[in-house]
Amino acid sequence: MPSSNKTAIVKSAMRTFAVLEFFRETKRAASVTEISSALQMPQSSTSVLLSSLVELNYLEYDRKTRRFIPSYRVGLLGDWIRRSPFRDTQLTDLMEELWSATGGETILLGQQTGAAGMRYLHVVPSGYQLQFITHAGQIRPMVRTALGHVLLSQMPNTKIRGIIRRNNADEPSQSARVRETAFLEEIERIRRRGFSESGGRTTPGANTIGMLVPLPKRRAPLAIGIGGPIERIAAKREHIIAVMQSRLKELTDKAGLRFVEK
Repeated sequence: MPSSNKTAIVKSAMRTFAVLEFFRETKRAASVTEISSALQMPQSSTSVLLSSLVELNYLEYDRKTRRFIPSYRVGLLGDWIRRSPFRDTQLTDLMEELWSATGGETILLGQQTGAAGMRYLHVVPSGYQLQFITHAGQIRPMVRTALGHVLLSQMPNTKIRGIIRRNNADEPSQSARVRETAFLEEIERIRRRGFSESGGRTTPGANTIGMLVPLPKRRAPLAIGIGGPIERIAAKREHIIAVMQSRLKELTDKAGLRFVEK
């Protein structure tokens, strides 16, 4: 590899970490101009770098204020070493509490990525030999996951239709594509009851129950879910729903937050 390429890669890495260090020091959202000026980087290069970090879910972008802020994924990068996620430990503590309260089922945290994808940001694996298996960083179509469904329930139907068509266009299997009318009816049921449930429709033999995580306004929505084999989840379904609702309400009351509204 030519030395110029090596230099470019090192420079990109240095700039990426400089951006993250900037947020660590300022502890607030910032615009492209602010970041470019503070780090003495060309504004065009800064804009491209920030857009890339948003696409990878390391930053969030508020179109109204035109400002960037680190996502929860940044905090979770070192969680396995020091358990020190962005802001505080409430979110990962919540996942551990749900793991214990539901008998060790898989606990999932997800967020929309790109135009129509859902990325698992953090996973607490099940303690059972037979378990629902997924990995942090994995991306799935929004219409094919329980967490994606609960995130979609916060969007207007016009936007959901666009995501359905995008996911269907990318799905090679005709049988795996969703029917728009039936899907929107399911989204409406999720809005009424406050949670999503895959029931083996997205992953054969597995059921995941998903709910929205309460967050401050202007933060990108997060969804949390509990997944496992259909039969095992069915046996404690009511308990799982009650525990999730109770713990999320406690988190809401403690932080003085309301659920994200679209």
